[in-house]
Amino acid sequence: MAALMSASIGSVASAADDPCQALGKVLTGRAQIIQEVQAYREKKPTADQACSTFTKLSKINVTATAAVERDGAWCRAPEDLAASLKSQQNDIDTGKKNACKAAADMKKAQKNGGGAPAPFGGGDGIVGGEMKLPQGAL
Repeated sequence: MAALMSASIGSVASAADDPCQALGKVLTGRAQIIQEVQAYREKKPTADQACSTFTKLSKINVTATAAVERDGAWCRAPEDLAASLKSQQNDIDTGKKNACKAAADMKKAQKNGGGAPAPFGGGDGIVGGEMKLPQGAL
């Protein structure tokens, strides 16, 4: 009985330590955030929502890139995946910068007596007009 418990505990620990399983979770989390960003084409977010989403996407993209570089070969990830993730980082960070600047500008306007927050990406009140979503294989 003790040997059986020991074996099952060992298999749980090894599953938790599996780098391929961890890589899969990071890439799945990244894909979910990408879907959220893509949904912004249909339902415009507030600037705060966009800032939060792009901040999470930027962070998880850096994590995913590092995980692919570290474990991608072992986990049989496509050879060009790390390069693709790296190349998307600049667009993601630009989206984050624009969204967070719009959020800060809206908070400042509200503090100074402005109205309710407008959806991010609409041309109504956001300097620079509609936000361009990063293109490519996000």
